[in-house]
Amino acid sequence: MRANKLFTRPWRRMQLGAISALLVVLSGCESIPKNLKDFSLPDVVTGKQLSPKADLPPPTERSWPDSTQDVLNQRARGFGLVNAPELERYLNGLYARIKTQAGVPGWPGGVRILASDALQAYATGAGNIYVSLPWLTSAQSEDEIAALLSHEFGHIYLHYHQLEGAVADADTAAGLLSIGVAIANKTAEVTGWTQVDSLITAYTLGRGLVTTVYGRSQESAADTFGLNVSLKLGYSYEHGMKAFLERMASWEEVNEQREKDKNEKILQYIRQQAKDNAAKQNPNANKPVSQALAQSSGELSGNLNSALQQVFFDINKASEKVRSDHPPIVERIDALAVAVEPFPELQTDQAPVTKPLKSALQGKRSAELIANYALAFKAISAPKEPGSMALARKSAVGVTATHAVPLFALYTVLNEQPAAANRKRVDAGQVLEANFSSEPDRAWITYQERSNKLKDVRQIPAAKKIMEQGLAYFQNAEEAWPQAIRFYGETQGWDEAKRLAQNCSKNFRRVSVRCTQAATSPVEVANVERKNKEKADQIAKKWFKTP
Repeated sequence: MRANKLFTRPWRRMQLGAISALLVVLSGCESIPKNLKDFSLPDVVTGKQLSPKADLPPPTERSWPDSTQDVLNQRARGFGLVNAPELERYLNGLYARIKTQAGVPGWPGGVRILASDALQAYATGAGNIYVSLPWLTSAQSEDEIAALLSHEFGHIYLHYHQLEGAVADADTAAGLLSIGVAIANKTAEVTGWTQVDSLITAYTLGRGLVTTVYGRSQESAADTFGLNVSLKLGYSYEHGMKAFLERMASWEEVNEQREKDKNEKILQYIRQQAKDNAAKQNPNANKPVSQALAQSSGELSGNLNSALQQVFFDINKASEKVRSDHPPIVERIDALAVAVEPFPELQTDQAPVTKPLKSALQGKRSAELIANYALAFKAISAPKEPGSMALARKSAVGVTATHAVPLFALYTVLNEQPAAANRKRVDAGQVLEANFSSEPDRAWITYQERSNKLKDVRQIPAAKKIMEQGLAYFQNAEEAWPQAIRFYGETQGWDEAKRLAQNCSKNFRRVSVRCTQAATSPVEVANVERKNKEKADQIAKKWFKTP
């Protein structure tokens, strides 16, 4: 026990030192502007909050990104979008009413449904709003859905998306980089990061801190905008905006616990892997003394690695709190309560509007789609369970026979339970190809997964064919390129990958760093890992006086 403490205590100090340094930098460093006006970016922070009964401020003129291209970008992320025409028709009917109430009925954009089992919703500068299925299935009334859409439309109406372009074009701006560099340099002192690590951290944290400091004010303004519009449309405050925010609060609480559990599993895996590696590398494992040394070495390595991983977790957590996109939900609920307080008539027990939402969800096609997605996500979450094969097969029929999520569920279970596939040796990846044949359902993830698995079993021509088919459709989607570059590096050489990465950086600046990383060859990665190992050995020798 004493030896373990000796191994872990200095690295615990390192971990705490990293976080302390981070917080010191955030709270007092001169390189961080003390006033938002110090940022040479558009002034999108509004001071006075909108009253529930006030007239809306006039909209600003803007140029609109292509809405169709924006949809393609979303289809290249995660599992893409859900092709649900009836549900989209219902949501776009609500969206049209919101635009009309705001006095801009001709604005572009529509509502699309995210293929996600998380509670997600966001708007883009193209005028589109993206909402996940759980929002529709968990909402208790149309009031809540109208509040959600009104809130997201607030970001569009108030033109907060001008910041997207401004930050994307200011990656080297001194004001932006000074924040990230300060954090990166401070953390580098105690974690042994490389200069490349620091530059990447500077980009990520700096960009995040700038955009989301504004984001806190944006969210509050979008709340009051959404409250204003939804109330003018006749919806309830209690069953609308308040219920919307309360549902978000409940989800965030559950999700935070999920993240804690996931992080702990990662740390346990790192520690155990280090111990196992140390045992394998010890040629005299049968001797008690050698076994003890191997175990101690493994514990040391595991503690070093897990400490570094914990630093990343804690830095992310600390920076999220500082640069949180959303003020605490409780504060937002309280702020809206203050906003409606002068208007007792808005706080009456008004009956919620439920029938239209129920009708939309209970339509034959929509109800089948919702049920099949629920089965698919359940199978994906536990692919080894005995009943998962039946769930996955049932999800991938009927209206969802060509949808990415049900097909991915079946593919995942077939990989985990090959014996359950009628005792035949099957190519599980073939099931994904049904997604390729349906243009409205296509998702980049199916092309990516299919081509990579074919590559892994040395079926290079077939893998290239699938990748080329995917890029023929998704070539203008920025999210497709990091994965495509990695694929071509592994199949056509790293010089080709680097050439593609340069083109990616020119055409899709928001993913330029990821494209460059994707073009890093295994030799280059090994060199970095070797240097990191040497650095870790030096630190271990210095602190633990090892030979």
